[in-house]
Amino acid sequence: MLFLAGLALFVWSAASLGGNNFTILPDPRQGNTLSQRGIYRFLRHPMYTAVLLCGAAVSIAAPSLARWFALGVCAVVLVLKVRYEEALLTARHPDYPERMRRVARLVPGMW
Repeated sequence: MLFLAGLALFVWSAASLGGNNFTILPDPRQGNTLSQRGIYRFLRHPMYTAVLLCGAAVSIAAPSLARWFALGVCAVVLVLKVRYEEALLTARHPDYPERMRRVARLVPGMW
């Protein structure tokens, strides 16, 4: 169920993002816009949350030290990527800091 929730969140995120905004790189595309519809009303980085949910599901379903370690490394990399990406978005979109104050990064009500 957790894995399916992660997949559903990823699909919802992609659908909410808009055509010119999707990239696997942390650098925003030229001419991007700040998506504030769908899941992006509640989370700034829901695709990263989806990846972590799927990783947690795999680690819980078939636990091993290697899987938990990989999930931890993935979480650290994604947090670093979030910080880098948000610095770029702040430089490109002057209203992004206000959005940062209103919308959670990865977990609603927590962070």
